[in-house]
Amino acid sequence: MPRLELALAAEVQIELGRLQAVSDHALGGYSGIVAANGEVQLAWRDVGLFAIRAGREIVVDPAPSVSHRVLRRYLLGPVLAVLLHQRGLLVLHASGMELDGGAVAFLGASGWGKSTVAAALHRRVHLLISDDVVAIDMTGCPEVLPGISQLKLWPDALASLGEDATVLPRVHPQLEKRVRAVERPPLIGPIPLERVYVLADAPALAIEPLSPREALVELLRHSYGARTLQAIRTAEHFQQCARVAADVPVSCLRFPRSF
Repeated sequence: MPRLELALAAEVQIELGRLQAVSDHALGGYSGIVAANGEVQLAWRDVGLFAIRAGREIVVDPAPSVSHRVLRRYLLGPVLAVLLHQRGLLVLHASGMELDGGAVAFLGASGWGKSTVAAALHRRVHLLISDDVVAIDMTGCPEVLPGISQLKLWPDALASLGEDATVLPRVHPQLEKRVRAVERPPLIGPIPLERVYVLADAPALAIEPLSPREALVELLRHSYGARTLQAIRTAEHFQQCARVAADVPVSCLRFPRSF
């Protein structure tokens, strides 16, 4: 798939196939199911059913009328996050930027401004590592792996950056959010994680350091797919978050949305 740039040791096998949902709940609006063999099934109504197996294989059973663009959005977001989690990586709902040779992660739920902050920094000639899904290799010192070289931005954010949203493709036919490709060096490798910021709304700009305990809570809270994946690698995932909280400075970055 275009821009599927994973700095991982082995390739991912992605194929179309017919799948049998392990639960009737997987046929609803959204469902995440972990089967007894560790396979994870993710399902969205009018999108399709995805099976993620052993961190190596993704089987896609698309809904009849779904477009390739919509499938790609889900595949390169929550589905990819599950696969990375299965590979033993710490996966955060964040945007990652390279600043002065180190990686900085900006954590936040959807709509909190992660991509907008990343886009503003990219305009200042900083390197985008990943947007929305940040995968951290915890084998040694925490290192952020390069992800998809694109940003997903709402029209007002694009306008504030002096860009025209109408010339960019939508992430989904029913959403105004747009996809903006980002150029970067093709051979980018893992980058040491040096700082984490948790985004929050506030009347004025402020940075507040968090204690290791507060940082742990935020890292657990902003782990990608934590609710669905709570049955997989629970103890290891907690330990990974605790290591980052203890070894990497974590702060709350407060700023007005109109900043």
